[in-house]
Amino acid sequence: MAFDIIDHSILITRLSSWFWFHGSVFNWFISYLSSQSSRVKCHSFLVSLRGVPQGSVFGPLLFIMYMTPLSTLISSLSLNHHLYAADMQLFLSLYASNLDSSITHLENALQAISFWMSANLLILISSKTEFLLFGLK
Repeated sequence: MAFDIIDHSILITRLSSWFWFHGSVFNWFISYLSSQSSRVKCHSFLVSLRGVPQGSVFGPLLFIMYMTPLSTLISSLSLNHHLYAADMQLFLSLYASNLDSSITHLENALQAISFWMSANLLILISSKTEFLLFGLK
């Protein structure tokens, strides 16, 4: 579902500003994206979706390119992370001596990530967000 909510105007701007696509290649991607849309009907509501096609060759690549600034943001917050499609894992080493400040750091990072996602027309689903703490006795 995450592939369906990618905003084309943000993606096109990102292709130019982050990945330096210009000229005929850039125009080809604009043409490719302009032909991508679908509709979903739920009861009596008809919703148009743009996004990138998940089953296509370019869909996953374009999704990764859309999400690249998030990876940069997470790294700037001194967190290790893994991104896989719409799933994200954050890693932070915690020490008993600074547990409270580490948890505050993680909460602030999640707030910054949530803000970035909102600004990029994405949603951080809090009900699917988990915090796991591993440690020794």
